[in-house]
Amino acid sequence: MTLHQLKVFVTVARLKSFTQAAETLRIRQPSVSLLIQGLQRELGVKLFEQLGKKVRLTRAGEELLPRAAEMLAKEVEIKEVLDDIKGLKKGKISIGGSGFAGASFLPVALQEFKNQYPAVDVALRIERSQVLEKMLLDGDLDLAVLGRPSESSLLLMELYHEEEIVCIAPPNHLLTRKHTVPLELIAREPLIVSGDGSRIRGMLEQKFAEKRIPFTPRLEIDIHQLGGRDAEKNAVANGLGIGFLTRCYVELDVRAGRLKVLKVPELKLKRTIYIAVHKNRKISHFVQAFSDFLKRYQQQ
Repeated sequence: MTLHQLKVFVTVARLKSFTQAAETLRIRQPSVSLLIQGLQRELGVKLFEQLGKKVRLTRAGEELLPRAAEMLAKEVEIKEVLDDIKGLKKGKISIGGSGFAGASFLPVALQEFKNQYPAVDVALRIERSQVLEKMLLDGDLDLAVLGRPSESSLLLMELYHEEEIVCIAPPNHLLTRKHTVPLELIAREPLIVSGDGSRIRGMLEQKFAEKRIPFTPRLEIDIHQLGGRDAEKNAVANGLGIGFLTRCYVELDVRAGRLKVLKVPELKLKRTIYIAVHKNRKISHFVQAFSDFLKRYQQQ
């Protein structure tokens, strides 16, 4: 049984005519008959019965038709994927990133992806996770990197990365001399935190509440505004208080000596990152390629 035989079979079944199928496929009518006869001999069943000038499917033919159509669709899909890989087609994908992803690794990862797939046009949208969820559900995004799991059953969520949230202080702060710092001592310092509604702020409030330690921020910064996380780092570096950010976002400042990470055993907070796509939307080759690239990028 060949794909060509199946293509002829599906064409005859849909047109209900050997003659019209031959015209559509641009082959001679006797060739159509021979191909169908060969398929019937191989399968050991009769697929058509004659009704005047028209033909109709037998029970066996009715069973074969949807399966044959599915196999032919797979053939088309395989060819499209291989054409994409060979660079024969241009693609376009829309990617969304939460504030954390957009402020840290995502722009750099996108640029490296573009270097590998120069034919694809990538649009990046940085928004809060709840905004990105709605855009995914509305079909305005192909894929999103979210800072929290979604409650929608229409979104497929895959855990991508976990990043430690660290407590940061200016390099000359007295607490930097301690090997470990109790959370109670941290609470006595001026706390610089992100504003209401941020993921890190919520986790901090919960952790302090669990330990029954008052949580009284001195300075609140809207990290969703442009430069918000830089403002938080600069406030800490200039001695205005103690801050809390993901480790990857402060690594360069720590290496440069602008900030110090305090070891707070009671904190133990991690920021989770998820890759999300719409469950009912077909994932194109380029979207799948970007998802696979992100997973390799995270492991580097």
